[in-house]
Amino acid sequence: MPKIILPEINRSTICRPTMKQNKTSSALIALLICLLTSIFTTFSALAEQEKAEKTKADASIDNTQKSADKSPLLKKPIELTKQYKEDLKHYLTGDQVKPLLAGPDDYLTLVKKYTSANSKGVAILLPEWQQGATNPKAINFLRNALPAKGWSTIAIQPSNKPENYPSTAITVEEQKKENLLTLKDYKSKLSSMLNAVMNTTKEYPGIVLVIAQGNNAAFLVDLYSQEGSQLPNALIMLSSYRQSNHGLINSVNEDFARQLAFTELPVLDLYLTHDNPLVLAKARQRKSFAKQEMKVYFRQRQLNNTVTGYYPERELLNQINSWLKAIGW
Repeated sequence: MPKIILPEINRSTICRPTMKQNKTSSALIALLICLLTSIFTTFSALAEQEKAEKTKADASIDNTQKSADKSPLLKKPIELTKQYKEDLKHYLTGDQVKPLLAGPDDYLTLVKKYTSANSKGVAILLPEWQQGATNPKAINFLRNALPAKGWSTIAIQPSNKPENYPSTAITVEEQKKENLLTLKDYKSKLSSMLNAVMNTTKEYPGIVLVIAQGNNAAFLVDLYSQEGSQLPNALIMLSSYRQSNHGLINSVNEDFARQLAFTELPVLDLYLTHDNPLVLAKARQRKSFAKQEMKVYFRQRQLNNTVTGYYPERELLNQINSWLKAIGW
């Protein structure tokens, strides 16, 4: 049998590719490890940065809260009535400013005695709420002008309008109920104040005349229609009306007009060409009701003016004097 001779195998040829493959695999593994290490390091750095920023923000919030706690609280502004009182005491002489006590409440009045030869009486001047006793629209002029015509004047610094008036309730019925409760307290204080002023008028000879403005004039008509109120000899209303919620405007002003028509007081009802829209809208209604009830000594006049709400001084004084002469004063 013939002898088979196998070719000689070169071992170096067989082993060389295997060694190359091992080197390549090691390089890939090393690269992968480096990549994973880099990613982990990056995420760790981001987490540390986020944690530091959060800690800084929390510290800033704590500091802000501490600063807010330490900062003084804002004080409420001084009430308008108190401001008016302080101004009156500061700018006017002491012999004009007279304190008035009405129950638990104290008020300020500005008193000026008549300067003519004869005294006709006392004119009590009541401005609109939210206005001062030296209101330049009409009250201050009358306070200074009437003494020369024989009238001693007592101007009153009224209370503020109630803070919760008109009501902010949703339904009309709730608004009406809340308004009645609010105004009941206000009118009670107004009645006490007017009675206290009426008691001081006994020191002066002559008749008592009340000149009231805006809502306060309407409240006086309501008070004078009730028993127990001290009535003056005559009432002069300046731009009178009743403020209320939109759904109650017509009803409250109609009640005011009816009360005015039924009162026995002589009334001079004055308003302006350029006046509060509600004054202009409701003036005709008051005159109509007074005619229907054949009210005696009722006169309504509209005065021409240039600045809204400001009465022409000479015309205002002429209207008052002519009306007083017409009713015998």
